[in-house]
Amino acid sequence: MNALGEIPARVVRTAVMSSNLIGLVIAALGTIVTVAVAVGLPALAIVAVRFFKFKERELTLEMEYRQKSQRHELAIEQRVQGVEQRVERLEEVLTSLNHDVRDRLGIEASPATSLSSHPELVEGPAASDAQREESLEPLPTKAR
Repeated sequence: MNALGEIPARVVRTAVMSSNLIGLVIAALGTIVTVAVAVGLPALAIVAVRFFKFKERELTLEMEYRQKSQRHELAIEQRVQGVEQRVERLEEVLTSLNHDVRDRLGIEASPATSLSSHPELVEGPAASDAQREESLEPLPTKAR
């Protein structure tokens, strides 16, 4: 019954794993997975707890920085307002000086007329009439 291309039955049976060996491999794999899960889950929990503590600390620092920045901006704004108030008070004091003191300092009675009484403050630098006429003439352009 043996043909030339067939494998003898006793050789085929010895090459296949026995059912006892398959049971032992499954039991070993189960044990390995159980140990990995038993060690891995607590380790994963520790890593997760540390990560969330780190994130919480990072958010706390960011919140503190924002509060400090807002307080700093508020302090700067208050300083600016204080300086503006001082300048306004100085302007009021200068405008309310006695007539004699204003005359000595050369300050007019009303602040609206102060620029009109000093036109040199409003005008630009003086230029001669010839320079003004030259500036009004168009510039020659080169044609190619």
